[in-house]
Amino acid sequence: MKTDGRKRARWSAAAGIVGVLSLALAWGRMPAGRTLVPGPLPRELSDLAVACLASGEVRPALAELSDADLAAIVEIVARLIGAYERADFNSFLALRAGDLENASRRRSGDVESLRGLARELAVPPEELRGGWVEVLERFWNSYYDRPPILRFVPEGTRIELHSEGLGGRSLETWSASFEDLRDRVPGPWIQHELTVPHRRETERVARDSGPLRWVDLELPFETHGGLGARLVARFVWDGVLREWFLQDAATVYADGDRSQRHLIL
Repeated sequence: MKTDGRKRARWSAAAGIVGVLSLALAWGRMPAGRTLVPGPLPRELSDLAVACLASGEVRPALAELSDADLAAIVEIVARLIGAYERADFNSFLALRAGDLENASRRRSGDVESLRGLARELAVPPEELRGGWVEVLERFWNSYYDRPPILRFVPEGTRIELHSEGLGGRSLETWSASFEDLRDRVPGPWIQHELTVPHRRETERVARDSGPLRWVDLELPFETHGGLGARLVARFVWDGVLREWFLQDAATVYADGDRSQRHLIL
């Protein structure tokens, strides 16, 4: 792939920008009372994310992205790689840092069911104390006895940043457009129920954050069983809270048996 000097500079800058961004600035302030603060983004993860952007398809072109948007996209891709290619729970949390306290409240009625799933994996009951996030971490570490993804495939990456707003569409029509993205390549799919939902409803974000901005991404990957699959996700910019959040996600398998460790989103 040919690379002009400006693009090479942008890719190098991307890793540097991500390296110096604090999580407080990139993802919003941690809620009072939370002591779990994800660490800084490892350089090797940012390098892998930059490789995905360099090898894949990005719209608008990399040279047309602002530094802030480029840094945010690199951060999102890097954290997804860390979460699922390395089974790193802190990478999972880094994309949801501002929503942990709210998720603990909203999912409090589901904690016992999650404890039951963890007990099925032979997690001792005394290790399942705490709320939703704490039990989710213990389940995550037991469920992922190895990372669920063997490797992401950088050259298959597809990323589109949208800044045009709804364009006269209803929010329902816009939400349904995620299905077109999911179904672009046919195959059995899992539509994920988000374990840590955003603390503000998307309808409110669309109403009070200016023109809606979002990132649609497709990250192809290989499973340990040799299957091809895609992680399809939509991240939305909350202009009031100044952070990106996961709004929708699906895993699409090219073929074969899906009885394996699936992605927790």
